[in-house]
Amino acid sequence: MPLSDAERQKRYRGRMEADGVKRYQIMLPQSVAEQVRELTLRLNCTKGELFTRLIEDEYQKVSGKDK
Repeated sequence: MPLSDAERQKRYRGRMEADGVKRYQIMLPQSVAEQVRELTLRLNCTKGELFTRLIEDEYQKVSGKDK
């Protein structure tokens, strides 16, 4: 019997977490969403790559730790 959409999604998320990837769902103001879109185009990266880069850079500033 084939898997339902929910079952396939659950398996996919399980594989991603096993690979060390955590999924976040966030709400952003429209103006910020437009800035994200522009940044991903200018930097030629995905939203995930952009958020990872921004958070790692900010964490390094706040904590004084290297990447």
